Amino acid sequence: MKIEDKRQFIGELFFLLGTILYITYYFFYIAYYWYVEKDPTKQIPIQRLFYISVVCFIIKLILTKYQLKEVIIGAIGAVLMYMCWKNSGGIDYPINYLIILAMKNVDLKKVMKAVFCCGVIALIYGFTWFFVNAPDQLTRIKDYGRGLVEVRYKFCTWHANTMHLMVFILIISFLYVFYKKLEWWAYITLLYFNYEFFQLTKSRTEFYCTTIAIIAYAILKYGKKIYELKISVLLIELANLAVILMSLYYGIYADMTDANFIKLDSLLTGRFSVARYCFLQAKIPLFGSNIGGRVCGYGIYMQANDGYVTELGNVRTLLEYGPIVLVLFCALLFIGIWVLHKKGYFDAMILLEIVFIVWSVEAYFPAAYNLKAFVFGLAFYQFMELCICKRRKKANIEQRV
Repeated sequence: MKIEDKRQFIGELFFLLGTILYITYYFFYIAYYWYVEKDPTKQIPIQRLFYISVVCFIIKLILTKYQLKEVIIGAIGAVLMYMCWKNSGGIDYPINYLIILAMKNVDLKKVMKAVFCCGVIALIYGFTWFFVNAPDQLTRIKDYGRGLVEVRYKFCTWHANTMHLMVFILIISFLYVFYKKLEWWAYITLLYFNYEFFQLTKSRTEFYCTTIAIIAYAILKYGKKIYELKISVLLIELANLAVILMSLYYGIYADMTDANFIKLDSLLTGRFSVARYCFLQAKIPLFGSNIGGRVCGYGIYMQANDGYVTELGNVRTLLEYGPIVLVLFCALLFIGIWVLHKKGYFDAMILLEIVFIVWSVEAYFPAAYNLKAFVFGLAFYQFMELCICKRRKKANIEQRV
């Protein structure tokens, strides 16, 4: 085996190990912190998995060979992330950026297999621990912003939305890896399971997004030609643009007494009004603010934060990291989907699109479970490859001349 091949093999092993520890940390952390420690500012043993995983990603970064253009782009992004971190105090996106940089030459199928397996094991542990130690906390009864008191099953998590979001991650990672091997009855079974689980959690966002994911992969299995049409990627890109512009408009500029605002805000259980309150306090900071972004005691955040936590992912990104990061992020998203469609990687395109939808509307997905770091790394390296391929094509033409 050549030295370069050995470096690639060892680096990928470290990346997969980091993925296993990272995903396991986020899934285990929920039950351990919420029911055992009950103190969001306290360091807990399970957090060591997070720190070890970061070391694994750094080792993969060191072992990977980058071209000069990649180094320059990566360095610019690192400086930008550092400025945002110093301004807002949120370390989530800088850590995700580290993961994305380390993703070069990594097989995403293997990563998603690791995500699925670790998620299943961690949830089995969480459910077992929960039923043994806290069976009285099975449900939460309160008004969730829909004008009525609801009974929701949250199981081993702190919120029913979180529980269904974890199931969404398991289903979409499973579909991305195994959709070709599934028969028609498997898709129907997944749809039925998702519906029955929705009856327990009553989490509409996760239910709709999971349903869309199942149907999208079923169409890819039995009607691939639909995705081959250029109109399909055009409609996807236009839908993404509409979601981004609508979220930013209603989150920043819209009149809260307007009938359309009230209707949409009610449909999204108060997400727009929370975003408006955050912007009234923070305006639009160039490199982010800690208003509306940091969740009390969440992940590796060790400071309590009073106030609002905006639930729209793109609005939260604008608040936490400013307009520069948001524009770059959205640009990479559009480029990534277009390039993946052009290459015929429709399974990866669907994965990127579904994750974007959840990121747009769900509060905790921008910070939680970090499936997004691995998925949006797709878009990042489609852009990098596009730049490098253009350079190679130009060099080949010059060489021929």
